[in-house]
Amino acid sequence: PYKLVKSILILLLGLSVFWLSTELHDFHLLSLPVGIFSEPLLICMTAGFYVTNFTNLASDFHHMIEEMSPAVFLLFFTLVGVELELDVIGQTWLLMLILFTVRLVSIFVGSFVGSAVTRSRSLGDALLGFGFVTQAGVSVGLAKEIGVEFGEWGPELATLSIGVIVINQIVGPPLLKWAINRVGESHTRASSPEFDGVRDVIIFGVEGQSLALARQLKNHQWNVLLVACKREVIENTSTDSPRIELLPDFSGQSLESLDMRRADSVVLMLSDEENYAICEHIYEQFGVKNVIVRLQDRANLEKFHELGALVIEPTTAMVSLLDQFVRSPFAATLLLGMDPDEVFMEIEMNNIDLNGVAIRDIHFPHDALILSISRNGNRLDSHGYTRLEMGDHVTVVGSQDSLAEVQAKLEG
Repeated sequence: PYKLVKSILILLLGLSVFWLSTELHDFHLLSLPVGIFSEPLLICMTAGFYVTNFTNLASDFHHMIEEMSPAVFLLFFTLVGVELELDVIGQTWLLMLILFTVRLVSIFVGSFVGSAVTRSRSLGDALLGFGFVTQAGVSVGLAKEIGVEFGEWGPELATLSIGVIVINQIVGPPLLKWAINRVGESHTRASSPEFDGVRDVIIFGVEGQSLALARQLKNHQWNVLLVACKREVIENTSTDSPRIELLPDFSGQSLESLDMRRADSVVLMLSDEENYAICEHIYEQFGVKNVIVRLQDRANLEKFHELGALVIEPTTAMVSLLDQFVRSPFAATLLLGMDPDEVFMEIEMNNIDLNGVAIRDIHFPHDALILSISRNGNRLDSHGYTRLEMGDHVTVVGSQDSLAEVQAKLEG
């Protein structure tokens, strides 16, 4: 109720600005031929600027505005659409295209002049104009105000202006997206490589934990590559250690030399800064699905999550593990692989013959239990009637021999 009251008060305050502007329109101080001009849009923008920069209410105010904005936008743009005059659009469409072209050329000329004056040498200077094509918001509000303020010719001019704005709004976003991708600043995730039949893992960082992890993964038939950042680390390792490569820097070219595109999993056990630099390249260039990061500072948790990484904070992980041993000792024992006769395995379903087949209709070993199925990043509550699909990740627990049989069935 308190939030609702605040939302209503904000809306009433905004409406009062427009009401006050209308009342002051014909008001003259002391009967003098001097009017008081007030622009509601500028008043509201100034109010927002003040609240954001000179009060401690900016976060709450911004959150309230965001929650109310869909309903306000719906009413506003519906009203704008109702007042559009289609006959005017039919008569002036050529003029709209001319105005759009003139504005587009002006934007690029202005961008070029601005880059020349500031002596910018950025690779994206030639495409800078594409970022200013999109037009809406205040422009639509001003066009609407023209239609209201000038009754004789205002609606026609408002329709013409909104027509140009609509063209900019249709053309602008695709052009901006293309320009961002062109200069390499989109930071979108690369496509994930196809499974080649061999489970490859790359572990960054050579230390006691990473060496132990590498040996354990090799025992589970993984192809392991350790990566060190210093040559002396390689020289101090024993001869029976897994294969170790030296990484001279964290550039995409250096990571490419590690055959990163074949990796099914990557484990990052360096500093947070080094881990993040590698994680960015993996996200944008290689698209490895399973990236595990050992976190040093909890403040960096969110930025790793944004790159789709699985983050392990050692202190929290240990507390959670002890909690599981207290509440579910058998499950924790299975999870840690302390029972040699029961192990976990996650298998990707690639057998076309089993696509669409219910689990109950597939003959699995009696000691193999399907715990969960992950499909497109969503976990399913699996049961006998669940039908498998290509690309499903199936988590199974059982003996080594049984899991090998299940793996052979699902991978085809």
